[in-house]
Amino acid sequence: MIQLSDVQLFIRVSELGSISAAGRALGLSPAAASAALKRLEKRVDSQLFERSTRSLRLTQAGEIFLVHCQQSHQALDEGLAALRQGREQLSGDIHLGAPSDLGRGCLDSLLEPFRQRHPQLRLVMHLSDGLIDLYRNPIDLVLRYGLSEDSGLVGRKLCDNPRVLVASPDYLARHGQPECFEDLARRNCICFYRNGELFDRWRLYCHDQQREITVSGDRAADDGALVRQWALAGHGIAYKSRLDVQADLDAGRLVDLFPDALYDSTPLYVAYPSRRYQPARIKALLGYLAERFG
Repeated sequence: MIQLSDVQLFIRVSELGSISAAGRALGLSPAAASAALKRLEKRVDSQLFERSTRSLRLTQAGEIFLVHCQQSHQALDEGLAALRQGREQLSGDIHLGAPSDLGRGCLDSLLEPFRQRHPQLRLVMHLSDGLIDLYRNPIDLVLRYGLSEDSGLVGRKLCDNPRVLVASPDYLARHGQPECFEDLARRNCICFYRNGELFDRWRLYCHDQQREITVSGDRAADDGALVRQWALAGHGIAYKSRLDVQADLDAGRLVDLFPDALYDSTPLYVAYPSRRYQPARIKALLGYLAERFG
């Protein structure tokens, strides 16, 4: 059995970067703290820290184990607080990762009722179009378009989400409506860098046939919100997630260029590290997201 005191020591060592300092914080001598840490490493059959005479840092196994220890420790604190208060109260921080445009657009407003319902919770948003590593960053949940099978994360599909080719009415007034998909090769197309690679081969499906075209333009970005902003400003044609631009389409700020075609689909998932027990606040947000996107 793993001793809770050893787990607490492990967390403090990772925070302070010193076995002796963590031991003093918990009322242990340096020798006792070192022995407890070795006992924990033996129990989990993994080296948790790289040690030298001048430095101490987590190993990769230690970084992964630390995430679970912190979550378990916080869940235990919440359980004890619930017992003391005679009820379970949702409180604390939830760190939520999301693509930039989705986070700034529909997600922020979609989460507002959840915030109002649970005023003791604090939602900390981490917005990035890069691939957020949940094992190396203090993120509880992350929203992703698509989910890699080898990510090691639990993925829960929230909704289907096709892409859509869009441009502003102003752009179309100046340059005309594309008559066919091949016209895009002669238009200014706003490209997006996805995980470091330029996404410039766009696909749609028309009359049961796949059509693909390589596009180019004078603008590209690794930030989906900026790509959308450029499209709204009339700078070119963008290939966007429908979730990101649905409000713009409804309001007439953007136009679907090929409304009868079928586009690539990039389903929206919520992903989180595999674990048996989750704090109540995480379960509550998972259920809320599934309900709203569903």
